[in-house]
Amino acid sequence: MKLLSTPSLFTLTLLVISLSGLAQDNHYAWMQFGSRNSILNNANLSRFEDQSAVIINPATLSEATQSSFNFSTNAVGFNTINFKNGLGEGFTIKNSSLTILPSLAAGVIKPKKSEKDMVIGYALYTSNTDLLNFSDRVESKIDLINETESPGNENYLAQYNVNTNLDELSIVGGIGWKLSPVLSLGISQNFIYRAQEYAQKFSAYALADQGSGASVDLTGTNYDYYTKYFKLATFTKIGIVASLKEWNLGLTLSTPALGIMGQGYILADMSLSNVRLSEDLSQPRRNFLANGEFDKLKVTYKTPVNAALGINRSFGKVRLYGSVSWFGNINAYNILDPGDAAFLQPPSEDNVLYTNKLLSLWSINHTVINGSIAADWAIRDDYHLLFSFRTDAHYSEFDKQRQGFNTSIKQWDNYHLTIGAQRNFGWSEWVVGLRYNYAKNKDYPQPISFTDPSEDNFFRGETSTGTIRSTGLQLMLSYTFTFGKTAEE
Repeated sequence: MKLLSTPSLFTLTLLVISLSGLAQDNHYAWMQFGSRNSILNNANLSRFEDQSAVIINPATLSEATQSSFNFSTNAVGFNTINFKNGLGEGFTIKNSSLTILPSLAAGVIKPKKSEKDMVIGYALYTSNTDLLNFSDRVESKIDLINETESPGNENYLAQYNVNTNLDELSIVGGIGWKLSPVLSLGISQNFIYRAQEYAQKFSAYALADQGSGASVDLTGTNYDYYTKYFKLATFTKIGIVASLKEWNLGLTLSTPALGIMGQGYILADMSLSNVRLSEDLSQPRRNFLANGEFDKLKVTYKTPVNAALGINRSFGKVRLYGSVSWFGNINAYNILDPGDAAFLQPPSEDNVLYTNKLLSLWSINHTVINGSIAADWAIRDDYHLLFSFRTDAHYSEFDKQRQGFNTSIKQWDNYHLTIGAQRNFGWSEWVVGLRYNYAKNKDYPQPISFTDPSEDNFFRGETSTGTIRSTGLQLMLSYTFTFGKTAEE
């Protein structure tokens, strides 16, 4: 079978590569769970702190002294992303959001028969969420078409928009039990429901003024890509905890995710209107079109193997914590692959072979190591001050050599500083905290550029890089009810 090598394929392929997609948040540690654990960050790795132990390290469940239930939330969060020169020199785009952030409901069931009995933990929580919308438009006078066909400047009209919405809900159940007075073992099973919608649009036109004597009235580019999918997957976590005199150590190992079911959808349209692919003015201008809908696609979503180590020790009224978490790499793979189907129009037996290359939604996970330090200052038995600092590195990267759409947009490393207070009232426990996050990338690639468009680059400009900053502040609230405890106790 002869492979397609027409100007239309070359042009459309170039356009897709130049606008390769941007989508989800690609950080493993953006969300934290539990009352104390979310402020102390992974404190549950080495010691039972709250009901999120079933998520962080199920082995620490064995240290729970009684049954309890916890509801916690990052109640209100404000985050701003500023992309300086994001769509060309002088074109800064911003995204700000004030949202009610996800919650955690978790509990511990402690049998009363024996200290060696297994302790059960369960949780329902939002494990990841992301909402981002960047858009801008420009209207100016620029000389875009050669003087022979259109004397003077043309009207340049262009606009760009990217919108992504990601939600991930998890259910986990686990058990922990003591193997000896100093060693505990735990295991949990996690089920993840992941759903994402993503859209990217770009259009740019050169329009000659009426009465200018132009033989070309309009030429331009239009590009519209939309996708959505859901995936249900599961993975297993195994943990151990050791108590060594003043030190507590915790270690966990999580398996890669195993897919259960899922379905995806892609809707795409690209067109080039009245363009010339050669500098030879004797060559005619042409129109090109690619258009297709791809439904009920198979979804592949992978999570890496993960190992984490935590340690803590008490120094008088202050307990210090430290943790490190390692995530393995995953080679590039397709989340959605439309296969050999009609996209370049009119369709042929040859050009359908290029559809999967042009429209596949793909991901890549590099090795990531995150760390944290934290402190718990017990001012009184019923009143604690909590502090932590942690890193949150991204796992993906831009790859201009790979066709299709990369699923990550937030290509920057986050840093989180959190402070909080814990107060106990009989059978109730309240935790309030504030988290500040900051990130900066000085060389973030521009998806398109409004400042230097030309017919040669289909009016999308010669892209460079800009500076992107992300800052945010979240209010964290938590309430725990302990069963079987009285106010007098």
